[in-house]
Amino acid sequence: MIKRTILTLLFAVFFIAGVYAQKAAKISFKETVHNFGSFSEKLGSVSCTFTFVNTGNIPLIITRATASCGCTKPEYPVNPVAPGDSGQIKVTYNAVGRPGGFEKNIFVYANTDPERVSLIIKGTVIPVQRSVTPAYGHTMGNLGLKAVHVPFFEVYTGKPKTESIDVINSGKIPLAVDFNKVPRHLSVEMVPATLAPGEKGKIEITYYADKAKDWGIRKDEFWVKLPFSDKPQPQNKITVSADIQEDYSGITAGQLAKAPHLECGAELIDFGTIKGNAPVSISVPLSNTGVSNLQIRKINNDSQVVSVSLPQMSIQSGKSIDLKVTVKPSKSRSRLLNHRIFIITNDPVRPTISLPVVATFE
Repeated sequence: MIKRTILTLLFAVFFIAGVYAQKAAKISFKETVHNFGSFSEKLGSVSCTFTFVNTGNIPLIITRATASCGCTKPEYPVNPVAPGDSGQIKVTYNAVGRPGGFEKNIFVYANTDPERVSLIIKGTVIPVQRSVTPAYGHTMGNLGLKAVHVPFFEVYTGKPKTESIDVINSGKIPLAVDFNKVPRHLSVEMVPATLAPGEKGKIEITYYADKAKDWGIRKDEFWVKLPFSDKPQPQNKITVSADIQEDYSGITAGQLAKAPHLECGAELIDFGTIKGNAPVSISVPLSNTGVSNLQIRKINNDSQVVSVSLPQMSIQSGKSIDLKVTVKPSKSRSRLLNHRIFIITNDPVRPTISLPVVATFE
C-alpha cells in the first residue's frame, strides 16, 4: 500500500512538472530578413517592420533589442504580448555617410527558449555625388559657407529643432546679410548679426514642424540677401530638408488601446513583367483594425513612373479602402522599376509604412 502511494505521488509530481515545463512563450516572425533594395542616400533614414506572433501559451515579454551597429535602431513593444497576439519590431537604418551595400543584425531578447532571435536588414545605398571643396567651398559675394543644404532628418511636431551652417566673412569690410522668402515654419538668423572681416559665424535655422502643416519628407528653400542687392539672387539659395513626424514617445497604454491601426494588404507590389506602354494598375486594401478613426496624412511618392490614388483620406474602425497604384511604362527610362511609396498615418505603432513597387519593362 505504501509503495503504491509513493508511486502515485511520484507520478503526480512528474505530471505537474511536465505541464509547467510545457508552458512557454514563443516568438514566431513572419520574416526575419528585410531587403530595402537600392535607395538614395538622400532619403536619410529608412525603416521597416518585422511582424511576429506569440505562438506560446504564456505572455511574451521582450526584454531588449540591440543592433550590430549604431546606425541601426530597433524599437519593440514594451507591454507583454498575449498568446496568439501579434506585435512588431520597427527597425530604422541611417544611411547618411554610408554608401554601398550593407547587412545589419538585430538581436531580440525575450522570455523564450532560446532567449535570442536574430533579424537581418540589408540593402544598397546609392551615394550622393559630392565634390571636393575647401572648408568654405560655397560663396555668396563675400560670404563663404560650408554648405548650402541643411538636412534636418527627423523633426517631430511640438519639438522645434535647430541646425546651422558655418560661415565666414572673406571680405575686407563688416558684413551683415538678410534672408528672403523664408517659409513660415523656419526661423533663420546669422550669429553674430554682423561679421567682421575674416570673422566666422553661423546661419542658425530652426524648424517648427507644427507650422509646416505637412508630413513625411519635405524640402524648402530660402535666399540670402547680400548688402547693396535690391532683390535675391538665384544662386544665393539655401535648401532645407526634413522628415516630419509626430512624437508618440509619451503615449500611454490607454491611448494606445484606443488608437487606430493600419493594416496594409501587401508588403510588396510586384507588377512582374509589363509589355507595351499602356498603364497597369494594382489595388491594395488598406484596413483600420484599430478603435478610432485612421487619418491618412500623406502618401510620399516622388516618381513620374508610379502614381497613386485613394477614394478618401480617412478610414473608420473596421473599414477598408483600396489604394490604387498605377505604373506608366512610357515614363520610364529604365527596364527595371524599384520604387518605394511611403504611407503616413496617425497610427502610433506604425506611423509610416514603406511599400516597395517593382516591375520589369519589355
